[in-house]
Amino acid sequence: MARYTPMSLCRFYARALTTALALVVTLNLYGCSRVRLAYNSADLLLASYADSYLGLDSDQRDRWEPELQRVLGNHRREELPHLAAFFDRALQASRAGFPTADATCLVDSFRELYRRHARLAVALAAPLLADLKPRQIQALKARFARELEKDENESKRGEKERELRQRARRYIKSIEDWTGPLEPEQRALVGELTRRVPDTRDAVITYRTRKRIELIALLESGAGAARLEDFLTTWLVDYGDPPPDLRRAGDLLEARLVELVATLGKTLTDEQQARLERRLIGLRQDLLKLQDEPRLAPATC
Repeated sequence: MARYTPMSLCRFYARALTTALALVVTLNLYGCSRVRLAYNSADLLLASYADSYLGLDSDQRDRWEPELQRVLGNHRREELPHLAAFFDRALQASRAGFPTADATCLVDSFRELYRRHARLAVALAAPLLADLKPRQIQALKARFARELEKDENESKRGEKERELRQRARRYIKSIEDWTGPLEPEQRALVGELTRRVPDTRDAVITYRTRKRIELIALLESGAGAARLEDFLTTWLVDYGDPPPDLRRAGDLLEARLVELVATLGKTLTDEQQARLERRLIGLRQDLLKLQDEPRLAPATC
């Protein structure tokens, strides 16, 4: 896991983001109507997720609704152009055979997309968390404890070789969602490259647990939305205080991802290339059509 991976850092704030706001990035949706339907249902998805995670009452949902609509409006105006531009850059890189410079640009762009979306996730989470009642804070604390126990048990049971195979399978599945089935040689290449991805599971669990303890302490002290937003921004957007080993692992993972994209990209068959480009073109177009004034954000690299 890496510093840029929302799921590795937080189970509520950034997952709410990637569940709805950036749905078209993280889910494998086919066809413009499904993408648009999913995006246009983002408010319902987010509200449902927040309710199920935090046990909100009707008054809390009503107070949060204006902020939810404001953030979603900002996302449509400001973030969809960046998402569309990302898929456009990916398409151009694909047609060029994924040279290393283009692969580096894509990884850098994805990192920046995460940070931009993390800011929106923080804007959504802070007022909601500030409005929690003592019983809800205790329920959240208990939930964190259960999730920690589950993570620790899985970590203790894990065997290094099995974990490496599972990691390779996850990467292969994600890639095949875009390209179709990989050839045996391509699978072997992914397996070899992902073996060199740093294993930071235990370090991530330790770091996340520390930040969750700090968060609960803030909630129990009655911290307001502004204080919570500062805390979450430092944690999830600015990477303000991760341990040095996680920072180094993040840099190393980024280098491995560039290598994977550049190396595997040169091996794609005509059929794989065509499928990938159809997906990229479709997503770019869908993200343009979702905008009130369609545009691509300017390239940053």
